[in-house]
Amino acid sequence: MSVFHCDTFYEDVPTLDEVKHEISSIVGLADIKKQLVLILEKIIDAEKDAADGLRVIPPKPFHMVFVGNNGTGKSTVARIIAKLFYLSGALSSYTVTEMQGNKKVKDAEGGVLLVNIDEEDPINSKTLEEIIAAMDGGDSSIILAGNYKALNQYMKSNDQLYKRFSARLQFDDLTCEDLAMILQKKATIKGEDDLICGFELDSSCSTDDIAQMISELTPENLRRVLNAHLLDQMLIEAMKVAANGPNEKTISLSDLGMGIQHGAFIYEKLLNF
Repeated sequence: MSVFHCDTFYEDVPTLDEVKHEISSIVGLADIKKQLVLILEKIIDAEKDAADGLRVIPPKPFHMVFVGNNGTGKSTVARIIAKLFYLSGALSSYTVTEMQGNKKVKDAEGGVLLVNIDEEDPINSKTLEEIIAAMDGGDSSIILAGNYKALNQYMKSNDQLYKRFSARLQFDDLTCEDLAMILQKKATIKGEDDLICGFELDSSCSTDDIAQMISELTPENLRRVLNAHLLDQMLIEAMKVAANGPNEKTISLSDLGMGIQHGAFIYEKLLNF
């Protein structure tokens, strides 16, 4: 079962400072963050050269493979890559079109096309031809993303694809501590569309305690399959529990524990674990 959907991400015109902050805010993925910082530093150096009157030739966009399970940050990094390529002059757009199956190849012209490879939702030959044409056209950057098994199987059956990729990034599964930190970040985002609008995490909900509960209350194989995709449902379930408690706008540690347990149970049933 795929948890991805097809969408196009439009964000405010990026700046180098904003992208630098986004990179530093990524939880986990230490090796990938280092590579993103290197790209950022090259762009900064190029801007300094241009300011000194030196001729700077924009780099050409290249294509990448993201290997990792669901919820490990592939979409987040793809959006940062799009901004970096745009700021470097390699792409004319900083939008990311994320597709699953046979949709939206042309929508990504000038930006990044993130193609999620799913064993249960194969890409047909016509769409594959469109993807290869987009790669050879030089106007977009194509990122193929999926777990190792799905990507390995797909690459073996499509030898025309393999030679067109210049970089491969490995997205490791998130640790329980990583998941706890991401959950805390999700719970503190405030705005009209914030996940737990009107609710607060109690100060007793420390990273260590949340990580321990996630470790104890969620099966390892479920964490491995979904990673951060687990967290939204857990927060929603915790909010439901807190709404019936004595302090209905504060999510206590025990409320969060029940939310984590209920959220994991929902996904276990959904995925037939």
